[in-house]
Amino acid sequence: MNATAMTSCGLRRRIAAYDFALVEMNLYLDTHPCDKEALELMYAYRRKRAELVEVYEQHFGPYEVTARKVENPDRWSWVDAPWPWEIA
Repeated sequence: MNATAMTSCGLRRRIAAYDFALVEMNLYLDTHPCDKEALELMYAYRRKRAELVEVYEQHFGPYEVTARKVENPDRWSWVDAPWPWEIA
C-alpha cells in the first residue's frame, strides 16, 4: 500500500469499512458458528484492519486512545496532537 498517497481521512474510511465488515461477520458467525470460510474471512479482515491501523499510526499518530496507550500518567497528552479538523 502506498501510504504516502493515502490521506488521514482516506485511511480512516478504509479502517471504518473493515470495522463495519467485522461487525457483520460477527453477527453472521453468531448464527453460523461452524462456517469455517466465514471465520477465516473474519480473521483476514482483522489482520487487514490491524495493518491499516499500523500504517495510519506510522504517518498520523495514534488511531485510538485508550487508557493503556497513555504514555504520561501526569498529563493527558492526546490533546497536544492536531485535532481532526486541523489536519490538512
